[in-house]
Amino acid sequence: MNQISRRSVSIVIPAYNEEGNIQAAIDSVINAVKPLVSSYQVIVIDDGSQDATRETALERAKLDPKVMVVSNEGNKGFGYSYARGVRLAEMDYVTVFPGDNDMAGDSLAKLVAEVGDTDLVISYMSKNNKRSLFRRIVSKLFVFVMNTLFGLKLEYYNGAFICRTQVLKTIPIKSVGLATLAECLVRMIKAGYSYKSIYFEHTGRKSDHSKAFKFKNVWAVVSTIGILIKDIYLTSSPQQKKLCSTSS
Repeated sequence: MNQISRRSVSIVIPAYNEEGNIQAAIDSVINAVKPLVSSYQVIVIDDGSQDATRETALERAKLDPKVMVVSNEGNKGFGYSYARGVRLAEMDYVTVFPGDNDMAGDSLAKLVAEVGDTDLVISYMSKNNKRSLFRRIVSKLFVFVMNTLFGLKLEYYNGAFICRTQVLKTIPIKSVGLATLAECLVRMIKAGYSYKSIYFEHTGRKSDHSKAFKFKNVWAVVSTIGILIKDIYLTSSPQQKKLCSTSS
């Protein structure tokens, strides 16, 4: 058995009103990781969906006991769902996959295959021309703001990453919105964990439309930035502040 196949991975799939995408997302995950790991766990977090997301996921779970489906009481947000999935993760490594199947399964496989040399493997989009010009501009602006504020040089903040489960469980996840992955990356990199970046393929949604620019999601992103500024620069310990200054 090679080094890759000895590893196990939990994949968190947050989903809100994704009845048209969730089954394909689960299938993409299983097809990607099953040949690469000794064991896997798929954790679908239904975020209080008002459609048949939960029922569709439960039907798929009947075909594979490694698929777990849990539901939030109401719509709590991507970050809440992701953090809940991380708490439920039991495998060696943990990563995330979009409930709208907006990522190629091959990209997830590459992410899993790259673990081992660094604490974190993060991903960035090789092409995002399937998204609107406005969304591409906003994405680049977000990257610029985050890199400027926190002294980093990342190419993307909202892509999937993989890390040891126990590492991720040691950091606070305070965001509830779409910038939760960015929060986790900043916290772990500022804490001194090593990382490398690989590209992933953006496939585009197969059903329905993006929910990224709802007001509450935009506000949640702004709130995440405020939380990180407060925790990293205003309330961190002297040792943490020293680490932040040397890593900037």
